[in-house]
Amino acid sequence: MVAVFANLRALALQEPVSAYVGRLEALGITGVVQGDHLFNPFGPPHPAPEAHYGMDQLIALTAFAAHSDRLIVASTAANVGFQHPALIIRRFAEMAVLFGGDRVYAGFGAGWSRPEFEALGMEMPRYPDRMARLREALALARSLFDEGHADIRGDHVSVRNLPLAPWPAPPPRILVAGGSPGIMELTGQFADHIDLNAPAHPVIKPDPARRLITTTAQLESSVTAIRVAAAAAGRGEASITRSLIVDHVVWCSEAELPAAQRDLCRRAGLPEQPVLDCPFVLAGEPARMAERVTELAERLGLAWIAIPNAAAQRFSEQVMARLPSGPS
Repeated sequence: MVAVFANLRALALQEPVSAYVGRLEALGITGVVQGDHLFNPFGPPHPAPEAHYGMDQLIALTAFAAHSDRLIVASTAANVGFQHPALIIRRFAEMAVLFGGDRVYAGFGAGWSRPEFEALGMEMPRYPDRMARLREALALARSLFDEGHADIRGDHVSVRNLPLAPWPAPPPRILVAGGSPGIMELTGQFADHIDLNAPAHPVIKPDPARRLITTTAQLESSVTAIRVAAAAAGRGEASITRSLIVDHVVWCSEAELPAAQRDLCRRAGLPEQPVLDCPFVLAGEPARMAERVTELAERLGLAWIAIPNAAAQRFSEQVMARLPSGPS
């Protein structure tokens, strides 16, 4: 059965972390995911503070791991453009030492939100430079996690005879997230896991809208590209697992699906169009959602999906019990 994670992005805790973790465990949730943002990148130019976006990613994930004996914690993904990636790698490694590497996904990203760079007084590098830095960061993480030390002199990232102490065994799993050809190539070379995202679009740039018009067939093409990249790097396909984050869980009857589709498009600033094949949307009655999750798991080879934390209880009670048992 495909595992279910809770996405902490919209979390505004009004109770102790221990109580919330206990409820997630009781619901059968396997893990939690958290992105790395200083504030809501899709908000107004001067956003008000929002606790769910402002939380330090690794502190939040560490807190959740510390209050559980089994929850997996996944970063999607730490921005390597803000600091030397060795400092991020060290923090992931210590999480693996404390909680076990099989419970930690170490996510790395190039950074894409210009307002966040500018808020720190930094100029956001050009896309090729950000991708080159991410490549060197992933090579560093691979070397440190696999060998316990690294000596890399890159154009963007350099370390000199750097040990990883303590060196966790097993190490965290390296995660990348994205949908571009460059991300597929980096996944094949360095990653243990990819969180599938929307491919680039020639016109639609904002991430929420671009994700909404993505089809399952497009993500199947991404999976094929990962297989090709992994083979070219001399790695087996089975060495890379996959997931996706569901943005919208819409509870409605079959008759209400057209109206739900119109509302999703309106909120994303899109003209009305078919979006119910979008893999980042689950809409309809519980039985339909369970069928859709099963289809996505089979077509994309998913190890897990993440749903909005606000939907976790109802999703657990009404959808998860309908999912087939055994491997997806």
